[in-house]
Amino acid sequence: MLDTAPDTHSEGAGNVVRRVIDVLHALQTRQQQTGRAVPLREVVSQTGLASGTACRYLQALVSTGTVRQPHPRGAYLLDWHTPAHKPQPTPSHAIRRTLTTLQTRTGQTALLYAPFHLGEHPERLAVEIQWGMRPALDHDALHLAPLGIDPPGQVLAAAMNHPGIRIDPQLREIRHTGYAMGPAVLDGYHAIAAPVWRGPIPAGAVTLMLGHRQTQSPRTRNDCIKAVMDAAGAMSGHLTRHTPLRTA
Repeated sequence: MLDTAPDTHSEGAGNVVRRVIDVLHALQTRQQQTGRAVPLREVVSQTGLASGTACRYLQALVSTGTVRQPHPRGAYLLDWHTPAHKPQPTPSHAIRRTLTTLQTRTGQTALLYAPFHLGEHPERLAVEIQWGMRPALDHDALHLAPLGIDPPGQVLAAAMNHPGIRIDPQLREIRHTGYAMGPAVLDGYHAIAAPVWRGPIPAGAVTLMLGHRQTQSPRTRNDCIKAVMDAAGAMSGHLTRHTPLRTA
């Protein structure tokens, strides 16, 4: 239920602008931290506004197209963070073939990510997804999300030299092993990811997404890790010899 307590902030023009900026900043901060839409209660917590006031500002931003609600009465997203407004990177045919081979070899969903720099914090951006026989699932964070949110983002963070990235023990371990494995952004799934290099430069992360139960089998897990590492090696060799991932 919306909090109907009166807002103690003045509604003068200057304060209204400042409050709207606070709302936008709260959305951006929480999206970068979680990679998902932001509930009203989190905007209220971040800004200190009453729920009714925050809701009114958010609905005004929705009407301008700056913010959207993926579902009626649901959480909010800054529209410039959504896949509809992201640049469209185009991998080469050879890279696509390697990703298709990974998908058919394992029977799992294969994905390719590239680093995406917009603002202070780099993110990871889906370049290609091979679902195979599985139905495609739509999830904003599957396409664009902060680096720390899942294995493909983690391997990119471990490989990149960026002032906004702190190399902690987990990232050092990923550097040592050459891959990352852990929960995916989709509930019930795990991801295995390895970096793709263009010479000494991290160009992307090849990823396999499989059901959590499948990772409990040592044989399946090891087979998938090897398949991902083989694909990453093939892509790295191709990019180093030829051209990088191109951004349209």
